[in-house]
Amino acid sequence: MTLRFRRLTCVILAVGLLFFSLTAGAEKTDIRKLQERLLSLGFEIGKADGIPGEKTTAAVLLAQTLLAGKGYDVPLTGVPDANTAGLIMREENSGLLRTLLRGSWGSRVKEAQRKLIGLNLLWDSADGKYGANTEKAVIAFETWLAGQVPEKADPDGRLSETEYALLMSDLSRYGYEAPVYFDDARPETLSGVWLYAKNACLINAVTGEALLEKAADEPAEPASTTKIVSLLTALSLCDPDKTVVIPDAAKDVPKDSTLVPVFPGETMTMRDLLYAMIIRSGNDAANAVAVLCSGSTGAFAEAMNRTAADLGMEHSHFVNAHGYTVEGHFTTARDLVIAARYGLTQTPFREIVTCLKYTLPATEKRGALVLNLKREIFDPGSEYYIPHAAGIKSGYTSSAGFCYVGAYQENGVTLIAAVMGCQGRNMAWTDLKRLFAYGMAVSE
Repeated sequence: MTLRFRRLTCVILAVGLLFFSLTAGAEKTDIRKLQERLLSLGFEIGKADGIPGEKTTAAVLLAQTLLAGKGYDVPLTGVPDANTAGLIMREENSGLLRTLLRGSWGSRVKEAQRKLIGLNLLWDSADGKYGANTEKAVIAFETWLAGQVPEKADPDGRLSETEYALLMSDLSRYGYEAPVYFDDARPETLSGVWLYAKNACLINAVTGEALLEKAADEPAEPASTTKIVSLLTALSLCDPDKTVVIPDAAKDVPKDSTLVPVFPGETMTMRDLLYAMIIRSGNDAANAVAVLCSGSTGAFAEAMNRTAADLGMEHSHFVNAHGYTVEGHFTTARDLVIAARYGLTQTPFREIVTCLKYTLPATEKRGALVLNLKREIFDPGSEYYIPHAAGIKSGYTSSAGFCYVGAYQENGVTLIAAVMGCQGRNMAWTDLKRLFAYGMAVSE
């Protein structure tokens, strides 16, 4: 018997044993009817096909957990025994079984997560999976709710049908303040509580005056907004018109990095490389810039820190040129607007960070490459369009969230804003629109 055949035999036996264990406890249960009932309760298990597969098992286990929590004598096995099935089929248990708890999944979980994010209670993605972070956010919501309608809330981390309905309702009637309830018709009333971002700072670019702040001096991961400082540092060290050869360091980037791409041995001007680093946000270009300007990525990071110190960025420290998450690499919303404010006074910086389309000339390794910067805030057809907005740099990692530094100019007023830690691009655009509207309202 070959090793491959033995492995296949083991897999078949394992699947057979699993099926036997499930069906043995469910021999008196009509699995198809049970699945139809689970589907009607909101459990997303696929089709009611009469086969107690993985999702059916998970749904039964969640149901057993809820039933046991209410005092029913059921085993926590995921096996649909006759007693469990009978309790699930009872109409009086419908509300209980629609409760969401850790381990739940599906569209109802995703909708709850989206609302929790909108309430500034969940700093995570709406992935439809009820994990520890979602549970923590639910407890925070339930605790607040218990102070408003104590008879309808139990801070246990399980989102009951009643609590779910309240979560999805208009909570502003209870005085809840959150981004989802901001009145955009009154921009002058904006404060940090109405922003999705964890950290934000808005300044008058001419005077440097801070107009609105939210944890503006709290160190946070900047992701690719790091490249604002990389660009400033590079322009202080290198001639943009110098012809350079891309070093091997360009390929030494994290595997999921955004790439231009540029290739070791490729010849181009430093100016082309800088445009590529900002518009395409290529980590390969950032590493190439670092080595070409300072001899190594580490030496360039030290130069970046000197740039930051010279600009008065008091709560920043950089470890790399591209912004990929690493220990000890951080900045603040205030420091980012300080860097951007200085950069906008420099013609090469201003031209690069406000460019929406740039063509890299052909090289010996590729043809001409057109770089397009597509942002909803620059698209007149988008609901997030912001007239008079310009530049400067975005950034995203799963750890940092979505970050953006942008400028705005209207009627002689120039504003610069930074938002960090947003859970999505559209949340960042909403924050920017509100910040710029606020800045104009208080500057009139």
